[in-house]
Amino acid sequence: MTVQQPRSLALHLVSDLDGTWLPAADPVPGLKALEAFLERHPGIVLTFATGRGLASALALLEQRVALLPRHLATDVGTTLHHRAPDGRWLEDRGYARWAGRHWPAKLAATLLRAGLPEGVRLQPGVASSRRLALELEHGDLALAANRLRALLDRLGIRAEVLASHQQLLDVLPPGVDKGTAVRHLNIPLPMVACGDSENDLGLWRVADLPVLMADSPLAPALAGPGRARMVIPEAPGPAGILEMLMKLWTRGGVG
Repeated sequence: MTVQQPRSLALHLVSDLDGTWLPAADPVPGLKALEAFLERHPGIVLTFATGRGLASALALLEQRVALLPRHLATDVGTTLHHRAPDGRWLEDRGYARWAGRHWPAKLAATLLRAGLPEGVRLQPGVASSRRLALELEHGDLALAANRLRALLDRLGIRAEVLASHQQLLDVLPPGVDKGTAVRHLNIPLPMVACGDSENDLGLWRVADLPVLMADSPLAPALAGPGRARMVIPEAPGPAGILEMLMKLWTRGGVG
Protein backbone atom coordinates (compact mmCIF):
# COMPACT_ATOMS: atom_id res chain seq x y z
CA MET A 1 0.00 0.00 0.00
CA THR A 2 1.29 3.46 -0.92
CA VAL A 3 1.48 5.94 1.94
CA GLN A 4 0.43 9.42 0.85
CA GLN A 5 2.90 12.06 2.01
CA PRO A 6 1.68 15.38 3.40
CA ARG A 7 1.82 18.07 0.73
CA SER A 8 3.61 20.59 2.89
CA LEU A 9 4.98 21.18 6.38
CA ALA A 10 3.93 24.16 8.50
CA LEU A 11 5.92 25.11 11.59
CA HIS A 12 8.08 27.82 13.12
CA LEU A 13 11.72 26.72 12.70
CA VAL A 14 14.08 28.59 15.01
CA SER A 15 17.80 27.94 14.76
CA ASP A 16 20.99 29.15 16.33
CA LEU A 17 23.67 30.09 13.79
CA ASP A 18 27.19 29.18 14.92
CA GLY A 19 27.52 25.48 15.66
CA THR A 20 23.97 24.73 14.48
CA TRP A 21 22.90 26.12 11.10
CA LEU A 22 26.54 26.93 10.35
CA PRO A 23 29.11 24.63 11.97
CA ALA A 24 32.77 25.51 11.63
CA ALA A 25 33.18 23.55 8.38
CA ASP A 26 33.01 25.65 5.22
CA PRO A 27 31.36 24.79 2.89
CA VAL A 28 28.79 23.22 5.20
CA PRO A 29 27.58 19.77 4.05
CA GLY A 30 23.81 19.59 3.74
CA LEU A 31 23.11 23.34 3.80
CA LYS A 32 21.98 23.55 0.17
CA ALA A 33 19.71 20.53 0.63
CA LEU A 34 18.20 22.07 3.77
CA GLU A 35 17.58 25.40 2.04
CA ALA A 36 15.99 23.60 -0.93
CA PHE A 37 13.66 21.72 1.43
CA LEU A 38 12.55 24.98 3.05
CA GLU A 39 11.88 26.54 -0.34
CA ARG A 40 9.57 23.61 -1.13
CA HIS A 41 7.73 24.15 2.17
CA PRO A 42 6.69 27.82 2.31
CA GLY A 43 4.61 27.07 5.42
CA ILE A 44 7.84 26.86 7.44
CA VAL A 45 8.63 30.23 9.04
CA LEU A 46 12.39 30.54 9.58
CA THR A 47 13.91 32.54 12.44
CA PHE A 48 17.57 32.71 13.42
CA ALA A 49 18.44 33.34 17.07
CA THR A 50 22.10 34.04 17.71
CA GLY A 51 24.50 35.40 20.28
CA ARG A 52 26.07 37.58 17.59
CA GLY A 53 25.27 41.25 17.28
CA LEU A 54 23.21 42.41 14.31
CA ALA A 55 26.11 43.59 12.12
CA SER A 56 28.09 40.41 12.75
CA ALA A 57 25.06 38.19 12.07
CA LEU A 58 24.20 39.98 8.82
CA ALA A 59 27.81 39.73 7.61
CA LEU A 60 27.78 35.98 8.30
CA LEU A 61 24.46 35.52 6.50
CA GLU A 62 25.74 37.42 3.47
CA GLN A 63 28.83 35.23 3.28
CA ARG A 64 27.36 31.78 3.86
CA VAL A 65 23.55 31.67 3.69
CA ALA A 66 21.41 31.72 0.53
CA LEU A 67 17.99 31.52 2.21
CA LEU A 68 17.37 34.40 4.61
CA PRO A 69 15.08 34.11 7.65
CA ARG A 70 11.94 36.17 8.18
CA HIS A 71 13.03 37.13 11.69
CA LEU A 72 16.39 37.57 13.37
CA ALA A 73 16.98 37.60 17.14
CA THR A 74 20.49 38.82 17.96
CA ASP A 75 22.60 39.59 21.04
CA VAL A 76 21.29 36.46 22.82
CA GLY A 77 17.70 37.52 22.26
CA THR A 78 17.94 41.09 23.55
CA THR A 79 17.29 42.49 20.06
CA LEU A 80 14.70 41.42 17.46
CA HIS A 81 14.48 42.36 13.76
CA HIS A 82 12.04 41.52 10.96
CA ARG A 83 12.93 41.33 7.25
CA ALA A 84 10.83 43.75 5.20
CA PRO A 85 9.66 42.91 1.64
CA ASP A 86 12.34 45.27 0.27
CA GLY A 87 15.04 43.35 2.15
CA ARG A 88 15.64 45.88 4.94
CA TRP A 89 15.88 44.66 8.52
CA LEU A 90 13.47 46.54 10.78
CA GLU A 91 13.91 46.48 14.56
CA ASP A 92 10.91 45.44 16.63
CA ARG A 93 10.51 48.63 18.67
CA GLY A 94 7.94 47.14 21.01
CA TYR A 95 10.28 44.32 21.97
CA ALA A 96 13.18 46.78 22.30
CA ARG A 97 11.19 48.90 24.76
CA TRP A 98 10.19 45.81 26.75
CA ALA A 99 13.73 44.43 26.96
CA GLY A 100 15.10 47.89 27.70
CA ARG A 101 12.82 48.29 30.71
CA HIS A 102 14.43 45.17 32.19
CA TRP A 103 18.01 46.39 31.66
CA PRO A 104 19.44 48.05 34.79
CA ALA A 105 20.54 51.63 34.16
CA LYS A 106 24.32 52.12 33.95
CA LEU A 107 24.93 48.39 34.54
CA ALA A 108 28.02 48.22 32.36
CA ALA A 109 29.63 51.31 33.83
CA THR A 110 28.92 50.24 37.41
CA LEU A 111 30.22 46.72 36.86
CA LEU A 112 33.37 47.80 35.05
CA ARG A 113 34.10 50.42 37.69
CA ALA A 114 33.86 47.75 40.39
CA GLY A 115 36.22 45.51 38.43
CA LEU A 116 35.47 42.26 36.60
CA PRO A 117 36.42 38.90 38.16
CA GLU A 118 39.95 37.66 37.49
CA GLY A 119 40.35 36.18 34.02
CA VAL A 120 37.24 37.90 32.62
CA ARG A 121 37.32 40.69 30.04
CA LEU A 122 35.03 42.45 27.59
CA GLN A 123 34.47 40.67 24.28
CA PRO A 124 36.33 42.78 21.70
CA GLY A 125 34.13 44.55 19.18
CA VAL A 126 30.79 43.65 20.81
CA ALA A 127 28.62 46.59 21.89
CA SER A 128 24.95 46.44 22.82
CA SER A 129 22.60 48.72 24.75
CA ARG A 130 20.86 45.75 26.45
CA ARG A 131 23.66 43.23 26.97
CA LEU A 132 27.19 43.10 28.33
CA ALA A 133 29.32 40.60 26.39
CA LEU A 134 32.29 39.16 28.28
CA GLU A 135 34.74 36.33 27.71
CA LEU A 136 37.05 34.17 29.78
CA GLU A 137 40.77 34.70 29.17
CA HIS A 138 41.85 32.04 31.65
CA GLY A 139 40.47 30.00 34.52
CA ASP A 140 37.25 28.04 35.04
CA LEU A 141 34.12 29.31 33.30
CA ALA A 142 31.63 28.10 35.93
CA LEU A 143 33.70 29.66 38.73
CA ALA A 144 33.99 32.95 36.82
CA ALA A 145 30.22 32.97 36.23
CA ASN A 146 29.54 32.44 39.94
CA ARG A 147 31.97 35.22 40.89
CA LEU A 148 30.27 37.53 38.40
CA ARG A 149 26.84 36.71 39.89
CA ALA A 150 28.16 37.37 43.38
CA LEU A 151 29.58 40.73 42.26
CA LEU A 152 26.24 41.74 40.76
CA ASP A 153 24.53 40.80 44.01
CA ARG A 154 26.97 42.92 46.04
CA LEU A 155 26.32 45.86 43.73
CA GLY A 156 22.56 45.40 44.04
CA ILE A 157 22.16 44.81 40.29
CA ARG A 158 19.45 42.45 39.04
CA ALA A 159 20.71 40.76 35.88
CA GLU A 160 21.22 37.29 34.44
CA VAL A 161 24.66 35.75 33.86
CA LEU A 162 24.73 33.21 31.04
CA ALA A 163 27.84 31.09 30.50
CA SER A 164 28.17 29.33 27.14
CA HIS A 165 30.53 27.96 24.48
CA GLN A 166 33.14 27.12 27.15
CA GLN A 167 34.42 30.72 27.29
CA LEU A 168 31.59 33.27 26.88
CA LEU A 169 29.77 35.15 29.64
CA ASP A 170 26.76 37.32 28.84
CA VAL A 171 25.12 39.67 31.32
CA LEU A 172 21.47 39.99 30.24
CA PRO A 173 18.35 41.75 31.48
CA PRO A 174 16.50 39.49 33.94
CA GLY A 175 13.99 37.30 32.12
CA VAL A 176 15.28 38.18 28.63
CA ASP A 177 16.84 35.59 26.33
CA LYS A 178 16.43 33.94 22.92
CA GLY A 179 13.23 32.28 24.11
CA THR A 180 11.54 35.55 25.05
CA ALA A 181 12.47 37.04 21.66
CA VAL A 182 10.92 34.25 19.59
CA ARG A 183 7.89 34.02 21.89
CA HIS A 184 7.30 37.75 21.26
CA LEU A 185 6.80 36.91 17.56
CA ASN A 186 3.59 35.09 18.56
CA ILE A 187 3.63 32.88 15.46
CA PRO A 188 0.64 30.48 15.67
CA LEU A 189 2.57 27.40 14.56
CA PRO A 190 4.35 24.57 16.40
CA MET A 191 7.88 25.72 17.25
CA VAL A 192 10.94 23.59 16.51
CA ALA A 193 14.08 25.07 18.10
CA CYS A 194 17.59 23.90 17.15
CA GLY A 195 20.66 24.78 19.18
CA ASP A 196 23.96 23.55 20.54
CA SER A 197 24.85 25.50 23.70
CA GLU A 198 23.67 26.97 26.97
CA ASN A 199 22.55 30.22 25.34
CA ASP A 200 19.85 28.14 23.57
CA LEU A 201 18.23 27.07 26.86
CA GLY A 202 15.59 29.79 26.49
CA LEU A 203 14.68 28.47 23.04
CA TRP A 204 14.30 24.91 24.25
CA ARG A 205 12.16 26.06 27.16
CA VAL A 206 9.48 27.54 24.87
CA ALA A 207 9.74 25.09 21.93
CA ASP A 208 7.23 22.38 21.13
CA LEU A 209 10.16 20.32 19.84
CA PRO A 210 13.64 21.15 21.22
CA VAL A 211 16.52 19.88 19.06
CA LEU A 212 20.06 19.44 20.41
CA MET A 213 22.64 19.18 17.63
CA ALA A 214 24.46 15.88 17.31
CA ASP A 215 27.96 17.35 17.66
CA SER A 216 27.12 19.64 20.58
CA PRO A 217 29.40 19.38 23.65
CA LEU A 218 26.34 20.03 25.83
CA ALA A 219 25.02 16.93 27.57
CA PRO A 220 21.24 16.38 27.15
CA ALA A 221 20.90 16.31 30.95
CA LEU A 222 22.03 19.96 31.01
CA ALA A 223 19.58 21.09 28.35
CA GLY A 224 17.07 22.51 30.79
CA PRO A 225 13.30 22.08 31.03
CA GLY A 226 12.94 20.88 27.44
CA ARG A 227 15.17 17.83 27.82
CA ALA A 228 12.29 15.35 28.26
CA ARG A 229 10.99 16.29 24.78
CA MET A 230 14.43 16.75 23.21
CA VAL A 231 15.41 15.25 19.86
CA ILE A 232 19.04 14.63 18.86
CA PRO A 233 19.54 14.02 15.12
CA GLU A 234 22.14 11.52 14.00
CA ALA A 235 23.81 13.93 11.56
CA PRO A 236 25.48 17.17 12.67
CA GLY A 237 24.68 20.68 11.46
CA PRO A 238 22.19 21.41 8.68
CA ALA A 239 22.13 17.76 7.64
CA GLY A 240 20.77 16.96 11.11
CA ILE A 241 18.15 19.72 10.88
CA LEU A 242 17.06 18.35 7.49
CA GLU A 243 16.95 14.83 8.93
CA MET A 244 14.60 16.00 11.66
CA LEU A 245 12.39 17.97 9.24
CA MET A 246 12.10 14.98 6.91
CA LYS A 247 10.85 12.85 9.81
CA LEU A 248 8.28 15.49 10.72
CA TRP A 249 7.15 15.71 7.09
CA THR A 250 6.73 11.94 6.90
CA ARG A 251 4.60 11.74 10.02
CA GLY A 252 2.63 14.91 9.25
CA GLY A 253 4.07 17.51 11.63
CA VAL A 254 4.96 18.07 15.27
CA GLY A 255 3.00 15.95 17.69
